[in-house]
Amino acid sequence: MSLLKVDQLLPSQLLNSLIFSVVITDLSGRFLYVNPLFQHKFSHISTDLTQNHFADTVYAEDVKACNEAARACIKNPVQPVSITVRKACEGEEFFWTHWEISAVKDDSGKVIGVMSVGHDVTTTETNNEKATELSESRAYVKESAHEDENLALLSLVAHNTTNAVVITDKDENITWVNDGFVRIMGYTEAEVKGKKIYFFLESALEVSEKIKKRIRYSLDNKLAFTEEVKVTNKRNKTVWLEINGKPLFDEANNHIGFMSTDNDITKRKNAEQDQRETLERLSLATDSAQIGVWEVDLTDGNTFWDEKMYDLYGFAKDTPFPPYKIFKKMMHPDDKEMMKNILSGLAEGKKSIDSAIYRINMPNGKIRYIEAHAIAQKSADGKPVRLIGTNRNITDDIAVQEKMKTQNKVLRDIAFIQSHEVRRPLANILGVIEVLNSSNSVQNKEIFDHLIESANELDMQIRSIVKKTNNLDGIFSNG
Repeated sequence: MSLLKVDQLLPSQLLNSLIFSVVITDLSGRFLYVNPLFQHKFSHISTDLTQNHFADTVYAEDVKACNEAARACIKNPVQPVSITVRKACEGEEFFWTHWEISAVKDDSGKVIGVMSVGHDVTTTETNNEKATELSESRAYVKESAHEDENLALLSLVAHNTTNAVVITDKDENITWVNDGFVRIMGYTEAEVKGKKIYFFLESALEVSEKIKKRIRYSLDNKLAFTEEVKVTNKRNKTVWLEINGKPLFDEANNHIGFMSTDNDITKRKNAEQDQRETLERLSLATDSAQIGVWEVDLTDGNTFWDEKMYDLYGFAKDTPFPPYKIFKKMMHPDDKEMMKNILSGLAEGKKSIDSAIYRINMPNGKIRYIEAHAIAQKSADGKPVRLIGTNRNITDDIAVQEKMKTQNKVLRDIAFIQSHEVRRPLANILGVIEVLNSSNSVQNKEIFDHLIESANELDMQIRSIVKKTNNLDGIFSNG
């Protein structure tokens, strides 16, 4: 059985719990799955218990009882079986464990194995007493005493967990809460004793009626469930809880109460909210800037494009063509070698970041200019494992630049005319003025001086226009 299947049977926090052991065996009793806690407890037997039989971990005298419990589950899959047995330690040592055993079915409803969820119930004071009880009879003490013992054992197991644990009677009235509940919810045991199991949901406005109805249905029908709820604790602080409710039964399958293990997931939920807000801001920024985002996994070659990338290349997101083939097909022939070298340099670790402007041939026959930026994400050993980049359509920018270059050429032509055609007659005028000035033939010296001043000023203005035009030429050509 795959881990995925196991995860569907039990919540991951229970599978990896430091309190509960979880094992799944096939019909012959060989392990298909063991969770980390169980593997740790029996690491002296094997580093991989999936190669072993369950009997390898059970005290020899209790193997028969385990077999009988498993057979009972297989024979009647709808009824779980509870059992307390000894588990083998190294040498002759053992410790006591309590197990809830149930049948595992495939998709067709056929029983294919047995799942057991258990915990260590050993105490120094009760070990010899339990051994005596077991040797005299496999039966438990009378039902009322057994019910109290079960609740006491559950309380012992739950006492030190950081999660909030609540135990109720069969009418859903709280009989016990652990320190984790007091810490998370702020209520003392005395304050909640006698209240209903999920009393704090009554005033939780942010918990939908749909979730409340699902919880009510599970409680009424004695079903296990998991829900995520947002509540307010006694200190008026908002808390996100993942509540895991489970009905409790005695060995005769009589319903005796409920247990709820509530995990404080506030930090995770806040982090998820922050991530959503960041992604929304990023999405808004990329949408506003018309930027497409792409990613290439270098380990398997898989390429991801967001919706804007497909739009940039003129394809619908649900096109059957993979992104890499679109990229390769649409690339302008004159730019293929350049882009190949850039991407190869990133993938081989020669560079960590690069950028380029290249052209693609659109399906409508037009040419589109793309501005690309990319970075190489590396593993701990410095090997590139992923390329992440952006694309932006800069066709309009290129068109503006080309228009500026055309205008600049016109200005340069004007400058040429000014510097050669206009200044030539001006130079002739200045020459005539110089001759007249030398011959002393001008009678009105004041008018003559004004004429010289005006001619020189005109010459300076023409030179200034030429200089500014040349400067613009440099700006546009560099841009």
